[in-house]
Amino acid sequence: MTNDSLELVAAARRAAERAWREGYAYTKAGIMLDDLLPEEDRPRTLFEDDTGKRDRLMAALDAINGRFGTWTAVTATQGFRREWKLRSEMRSPAWTTHISEVPIVKA
Repeated sequence: MTNDSLELVAAARRAAERAWREGYAYTKAGIMLDDLLPEEDRPRTLFEDDTGKRDRLMAALDAINGRFGTWTAVTATQGFRREWKLRSEMRSPAWTTHISEVPIVKA
């Protein structure tokens, strides 16, 4: 159990490499989080390192992305170019959050 982005990215990469098969078409997928609990309640492992340094790094990364926007600071394994595009053809209108999407009615 962890909230460390570097560990989560490494685990996701290992899983993707293990599941990869040539000749199949793949698509971007999401992750569902289940059975969440406060950090202080999580089980500890016998060989767990001191996480203070890593916690400060994750806090700094979160602060940068919070201030300057998502994907401002990422790990190198996540890549720097975003060749994929968000597919949102079936997205609901955002009338309450984007004034440009409010319908115009003329009589």
